[in-house]
Amino acid sequence: MYFPLGWPKHLKNLQKGSRPLQYVISSCDRMLFAIITEDTLSIWYSKPSVQIVSYIHPHNQIVADGTFKLVEWKPDSSMIAVLTSKLSILFFKVELDISVPNHHCLYVQHEGKNQTPKRDINGIPDSDSIPAIRVTLLLKMQLPANITCCLCVREEIMVSTDDGYLHRIKWNASVNQKASFHIRGFLASLDFHQTKACKLTGEDGCVQQMEYSPIIGGYTLVLTSGKALFVIPPSTKIENSIPQGVWVTGLTDATCVAVNHRYRLMAFGCKSGIGAVYVINEVEGTIELSYKLQVSSKDFPDAAQKAGPVKCMKWTPDGTAVALCWKNGGFSLWSVFGSLLLCSLGGDLYPSDSPKLFPPPVLSMEWGLEGYQLWMVCQEEPSSNGFTEAEEESHSITNVMQLQFVKSALTVNPCLTNHEHVFLQGEDRLYMSLSDGSQNGGSQENNNSLMSIGNKIWQIIPMSHTYLGANWPIRYAAVDKTGHCVAVAGKTGLAHYTLTTRKWKLFGNETQEKDLVVSGGMTWWKDFICVACYNIIGQRDEIRCYPKNTKLDNTFAVITKVPSQILLLNTFRDILIIFCIDSHIMLFNMERKNSQKNPVMELIKIQEVSLGNYIPHPVCVTGLALTSLRTENFGSRSAHPNRDSECLLLNVAGKLLMFQRDEPGQQIQGKQNKAKPQSFGSPAVVATNVENMWSTSRTSQGKTQLMEALWLGCGAQGMKVWLPLYPRHEGKTHNFMSKRIMLPFRVDIYPLAVLFEDAVILGAASDGVTYKPPSEDTKKSVQNLPFCIVERTSQIYLHHILRQLLRRNLGVNALDLARCCTELSYFPHVLELLLHEVLETEATSKEPIPDPLLPRVVAFIQEFPEFLQTIVHCARKTEVALWPHLFSVVGNPKDLFEQCMMNNELETAASYLIILQNLERPIISRQHATLLLDQSLEKRKWDLARDLVRFLKAIDPTEATTPPILASSRTASSKPYHSGVPSPPIMSSEADGFSFSAVSNVSNVSNANRLRSSSMTGADNSENVPKGSKPKLKHTFSDNIFSVKKPPAKPKEEGAPDQMYIDMILCRHCRKLLETNHLRDMGYFSANTEDFHLVSFLKRERLKGAKVEDFVSAVKDIHHQFEWPLPILSYHVFQQLRNKTFSTSSLASLSLLETENLPTVNVGAHNSDTEYHKYLGTLQSPSPLNLSQAMPSDVELKPQAFKTEESSLATTVDISDTSSLLGELDYMTESSSQDTLSPELEILSQEMANKGPHQSESELRYLLQILLEAGCLEWALIISLVLRDVEAVVRTVNTASMTDTPLEMVARMREGISFLELWADTECLGYKPFLHFIRKQIQVLGKLAEQTPPTLQLNTSIMDEQSSDSEQLSPVLQAMRMKDPDGSPDVSPTQTRDPNKASECAVS
Repeated sequence: MYFPLGWPKHLKNLQKGSRPLQYVISSCDRMLFAIITEDTLSIWYSKPSVQIVSYIHPHNQIVADGTFKLVEWKPDSSMIAVLTSKLSILFFKVELDISVPNHHCLYVQHEGKNQTPKRDINGIPDSDSIPAIRVTLLLKMQLPANITCCLCVREEIMVSTDDGYLHRIKWNASVNQKASFHIRGFLASLDFHQTKACKLTGEDGCVQQMEYSPIIGGYTLVLTSGKALFVIPPSTKIENSIPQGVWVTGLTDATCVAVNHRYRLMAFGCKSGIGAVYVINEVEGTIELSYKLQVSSKDFPDAAQKAGPVKCMKWTPDGTAVALCWKNGGFSLWSVFGSLLLCSLGGDLYPSDSPKLFPPPVLSMEWGLEGYQLWMVCQEEPSSNGFTEAEEESHSITNVMQLQFVKSALTVNPCLTNHEHVFLQGEDRLYMSLSDGSQNGGSQENNNSLMSIGNKIWQIIPMSHTYLGANWPIRYAAVDKTGHCVAVAGKTGLAHYTLTTRKWKLFGNETQEKDLVVSGGMTWWKDFICVACYNIIGQRDEIRCYPKNTKLDNTFAVITKVPSQILLLNTFRDILIIFCIDSHIMLFNMERKNSQKNPVMELIKIQEVSLGNYIPHPVCVTGLALTSLRTENFGSRSAHPNRDSECLLLNVAGKLLMFQRDEPGQQIQGKQNKAKPQSFGSPAVVATNVENMWSTSRTSQGKTQLMEALWLGCGAQGMKVWLPLYPRHEGKTHNFMSKRIMLPFRVDIYPLAVLFEDAVILGAASDGVTYKPPSEDTKKSVQNLPFCIVERTSQIYLHHILRQLLRRNLGVNALDLARCCTELSYFPHVLELLLHEVLETEATSKEPIPDPLLPRVVAFIQEFPEFLQTIVHCARKTEVALWPHLFSVVGNPKDLFEQCMMNNELETAASYLIILQNLERPIISRQHATLLLDQSLEKRKWDLARDLVRFLKAIDPTEATTPPILASSRTASSKPYHSGVPSPPIMSSEADGFSFSAVSNVSNVSNANRLRSSSMTGADNSENVPKGSKPKLKHTFSDNIFSVKKPPAKPKEEGAPDQMYIDMILCRHCRKLLETNHLRDMGYFSANTEDFHLVSFLKRERLKGAKVEDFVSAVKDIHHQFEWPLPILSYHVFQQLRNKTFSTSSLASLSLLETENLPTVNVGAHNSDTEYHKYLGTLQSPSPLNLSQAMPSDVELKPQAFKTEESSLATTVDISDTSSLLGELDYMTESSSQDTLSPELEILSQEMANKGPHQSESELRYLLQILLEAGCLEWALIISLVLRDVEAVVRTVNTASMTDTPLEMVARMREGISFLELWADTECLGYKPFLHFIRKQIQVLGKLAEQTPPTLQLNTSIMDEQSSDSEQLSPVLQAMRMKDPDGSPDVSPTQTRDPNKASECAVS
């Protein structure tokens, strides 16, 4: 509820060298504070915190009267009584000093020309004006014994002396003998029924501290013996009436007391360092312990020894929190029912290197106005602030510390709309969380979006100084349902603010603002502000409703008079409910009318109910709500969304009462023939220790259970949810089954809002950062100064509800509740939390559990598809020692692994390998990892496959059959077993152990292992491979790069078969990819598999799996895999080629083309692309008269209408495998080619249209180099054709002609070219120009196919190390490694190597 904010303040003293301050107390209105020293009485103002006047007692009278000890205010702030150490009471008169100019004000704020301080109706200056006060000693009186404590009771002072007397003294220094009594003069019993009544003895001592509560009806006394006593004072109306005392049972070490009038609680501080809060049990008539204020030893170890006994306690003005300070220093803040809000004994407020607690030992403390400040008089310590004595005197720093606070708007204004937002109010600003609708569109669905649940940013709304200057501080605040509008009320009047416009709207008429005092809260209804206020001019209480969009003026307000003061108000749909000080509630129907120019609301009273018989005092009612909750007769789940209000909820001092409407009988008809609402019946107690309650008027068809639940914040008891239980089969319910169930659960945050649809609790928490002030003397003790902040927190609660339902054998209801929340993004996390908490509780239990919950939880999770994932994630986050207990219930992890394989959940199956590695023998985990490796390769999960290969290599073959050793210290992230086989190098981030990474990221050294470094094999390793014989493995330089970089490997003994088995799996899959023409997948496979030498593999497979049987299908597959468009021709180029050179026969075309005067191709020429472009230019004619001689602009880029899997991804004309280009081109009209382009631009545009993505081109050229190096010339020729790279074709043909290339490979290459020419004639005419341009190379292949095996052997030289090192950082390989196999490239590739330089070779 309350959260400290900002820096602590030390107040400045006007008297130099005065004695330390020792006691502070505020007046009734908390505007003036009286602080005393041994000889001084000072009056301080609240805002700003400055000293007004100081009275110094003469030294000679100090000797006679004694030093000042205690001080007490008269209720009307007109007098002060000071109690001394020598039996004296001094009465001082406090009055306005009329001798001071400026309207009797000490400080006046000057604004412009008007320097006259403003005054309100009662003649008291504004908050910005500080009145001049005069203190005069009026009376003295002596008491017969030493004074121990005092207390103001109505118009008298109750003074306790050490002889046991309690004197009732009037303010005229006379004693009220009838109201005075002696503590040993009456009987004290164990309860109010006078059980075991006896008188007090001298051992009980005298009164050490006391509090009086008119609502509870008596005094609460703390005796010097440590006992506590509640005393009902004698009645002044009855003669010879004696007090009645009741012992506070179980309390023997009390040191102080603080009474909460609103919640009827008595809080005692104890010598043990804890606080004990007691409540009167009205049924049994006893005072029983409600809860303890005890910091956890887990969070704050040695807190009791560190802090010592409790020194003082103080409740906030609204009674919703209590501050507790210890004797040795430190303080804590607790909610009304024991939830710890802040503790300075640990955490950031008390660093480990700090020698002192914060704050220093507190002698006295007092809350400021509305609880926004906490005044603390700390014990004076030398150099406590880091200053010397001379410096302290010059700085005039007192030992009065002031802490600033913000509080939840629910403390004083618990309306419905404030419950839907995390909304805090300070003395001059508001704090609202951005996730609660302030930045969204206003609809509730957007307000509770999951994207903003974890948002910790506050929207800080500063108050308008025009309003706050005269009405400080903020007393009430309310936010609307959307979170876009807020309204505040200070000392008088009100103002509202819109976040969209960032403007405040104030009263235009200042007199209307001063005449209005909000007394019972405020709330929003649609676009109206409803306030419960008091009209000062009319001397009456009213309900006023101001429209938001008009001027803030009484002219537009709807005003309704009420007979008594309003304490609370709230809304439910279109009903306004108010609670008055006469214990009556009134219900008003609100109706918005748009008939007039400005919106008007009509307020009609529909019901009034008296609740005086159920309420001890109206002030004790802390919450009021009208809801649609029902306990009986649920009927159908799909209840009518606009159902009427069903019950009234009333929070009476923490006890939640539920008033349900009577059963509908024959309704009484009114004069206007309207049915009157049903009356409310007798109340039922729903829960106790209730601080806040949340319910919603919204409906959700899919989440009825959550929307109709009632949420309760119960302080130290956590939260409770009153959940409806719907029958599985409607109409077949059992009479003995309850319709609702109360489920308690613990929370780690203080709840301030509940998101019903999202199953999330929102709250706030205090945090601090400690700073040390600079000090030149390091030996000097310097006090730490914490800077306090407020953070917004959130917590999921769904797993708590599910656990409670399963514990109560309500699995059917738990299943219904969970199924309506499966669309939540964090639902799998809910299942993990549920399983983890139950597992931790039961597996670590020292005693056997008769009815374990874990089997029910596992059976529950099995109903959801996230079962396998939940089990393994929970296991990975749990200690290994608990795994046997988990899997004894869940089942064998091998069976779960097989289920993951069947369900194609490969990542989940990979997580189970860690489980198997720790629970089974290594040979079992190796077998399952092998199965998963095959499946991941089939599904193209390259990252997973790479991790699995590393996992398999990490298994030590010597430990393959040894049983697993479960150690509690070993976790899933521990180091893998040491392998006898040198495992491939891994990243530094993976050096600590094996982990499955979701992002492929391998070092450049690993990349270098698979890079092509030389296009030819070494001369000493090159050898002839006879036809029909098995070729020997030729190691290229790229195969040995890695071996050069790493240290010498250990001799492979037992690990060699395992390594060969892994290589066999990888080679088998790579061969399958090669045989099915999946070259791109082969590239990804090679790039993401460590220690797989693609060049060596392709050399072995060039006559087996790498041979190409169908060139046409291979070309089509390459186009499809690399998203490379099929080449196209413009219409006029096609006409020119058809009329001039091309015929239906490829052989005839070759014979015709031989006579053409076209450029020839020189081997090794570097201008082949230019020559090819010139060749394309020769097919154009500049003559515009002949249709066959088209204009140079006949290249037309036509956008593709649609894209299918069968069509090319970048072609401008859709061409299928069975369609002819002629049919498509017939639709092109002559007008489509009228635009003219230069031949160079046309050729460039044609090339751009026929090219694929740059990433694909880089990958194709990388594969081309690999294939050429491995001698797979068939695939190299295919890729060269797809790239339409003349130089690559020349290089491929040269390699075939100058090396020992098998004749069968050359024959397949020539035959494949023939089939491609036929395919180009019939289906893909775009290839014809290129095939025609490389006709010389085709002829060379034809001649090679007819020759005998060559005797010439190619002798190559290995590239120098500099060139090989320059290729270790291959951008193509990096891109292939990081690219999603099914998607587009993730990164843009850099420029590839110059193909001209790549073709250079040395021929011997």
